[in-house]
Amino acid sequence: MHIIIVGCGRVGAQLAQALSSDGHNVVIIDKKTESFKRLGSDFNGITITGVGFDSEILKRAGIERANALAAVTNGDNSNIMVSEIAKKIYNVPQVITRIYDPLRADIYKKFGLNTISTTSIVAEIFKSAILKKSSKFEFAIGDDVGLVEYRAKEDKGAA
Repeated sequence: MHIIIVGCGRVGAQLAQALSSDGHNVVIIDKKTESFKRLGSDFNGITITGVGFDSEILKRAGIERANALAAVTNGDNSNIMVSEIAKKIYNVPQVITRIYDPLRADIYKKFGLNTISTTSIVAEIFKSAILKKSSKFEFAIGDDVGLVEYRAKEDKGAA
């Protein structure tokens, strides 16, 4: 698959490394060249410095032949913009958008964006860990359903 990742922070870099290791053609875009240091020396994809919603940058990344795009910058607005461009202008078949604000994630999901609200997922995991409760947290990514499961350890030292 030809996959474009916009944002080379911790999530973007780890995703790029994993997909590249699996044999996919990965292009990662970030506005800061130094962000690509996170990829390590074994990354065999392509890095492009620029703004992820710039159409010239997207064309250099091969947006016309992309099978998937993941927007994982640290800004909801940037992620929404690049996802809308990829989906509506370039007809990229699989577009996934990270949204920090859970309320915005729900709104944009209704407009047809495949959103993941990492804030909601992580908050639910922390809640389960604090309360030492096992739990399953389901979330939708478009028509697909994701599942995060947390299994609480029994505290043997508690009275």
